[in-house]
Amino acid sequence: MVNQKEEICTDIGKAMGTFLRITSYGRPQGEVSKAVRAYFRNVENLCSRFRSDSDVSRISAAAGVKPVMVSSLCRDVCRCSLREAAFTGGIFDPTVGALTSLWNIGGENERIPSEEEIEKAKVLIDYKHIEIGERSVFLKEKGMSLDLGGIAKEYALHQAAALAEHMGECSMMIDAGGDICVVGNKPDGSAWRLGIQHPRQRSTLIATVALGSEDTVETSGDYRRFLLKDGLMQSHIFQIKKKIPLISATLIYKRNGEMLPVSGAACIAGGLDKVREWLERIPRLEGIFITEDLQAYVTEGISDRVRILTKDADRRALIRHEYEGECHGSY
Repeated sequence: MVNQKEEICTDIGKAMGTFLRITSYGRPQGEVSKAVRAYFRNVENLCSRFRSDSDVSRISAAAGVKPVMVSSLCRDVCRCSLREAAFTGGIFDPTVGALTSLWNIGGENERIPSEEEIEKAKVLIDYKHIEIGERSVFLKEKGMSLDLGGIAKEYALHQAAALAEHMGECSMMIDAGGDICVVGNKPDGSAWRLGIQHPRQRSTLIATVALGSEDTVETSGDYRRFLLKDGLMQSHIFQIKKKIPLISATLIYKRNGEMLPVSGAACIAGGLDKVREWLERIPRLEGIFITEDLQAYVTEGISDRVRILTKDADRRALIRHEYEGECHGSY
């Protein structure tokens, strides 16, 4: 066992509209940290709708006109987004850019669009109108707009963690705005224990979870980015009508080389009822899901490793694994 006083090195910066914190345990990992940060920059340069020269912006500019030759990385992110769109039945839809660009939450000139603008934008949202060629991506209808914000950061996180693993033995935590991948084991032999942000109290944790075989924790919430104006709060995640709304969704699992077919953002958009349905189809996926009245629903597989830290939150069990149909993928 390594001495617990062994060096901890932290590299803090920004990436993809949030912070990027890379923590190395045991010995400095400067070259690995540099490669991880460069990978995030590359994904942002290619997939951000806020950059006029990105692949995503060029695809949207040519919507309904012609396919656009783009990088293999952008095509891969688009394929992952279509897989999630199909799995969630369109609750997650990468063509939501026609709507998100009206509000422009997180960018310049945030505003509240008119109901007429919103209704016109909704007509242009349909992931089935994305065509991915061998080297190109095409939005078939004029006025459509691509927004990969709900998946690009998670894609960068997964690939950066795989890159760190490939570069050699290391003990590292990569934290991109609260979405975390751990690489290797902690030198002192203890379990990785990660905190979950309280969705209604800044700088406060609502829960912690000790990882077992899992190595990835992704949290989405309506509080991450939002527009607050004239008494209206609009999250960057556009929600559908549902029986039990969620304000925070944390997904906990072990990476296996492919993206999950569902994201935390999709869980927020779909609500607890859809989450129950999706969990049944992905048996190895664990999670913590928090409703508007601060009920914390914890999946059974991690129930003994989760601690609720605040008195305002009540813990509820979320029992599942009763699905008798076909499970999805290898998760």
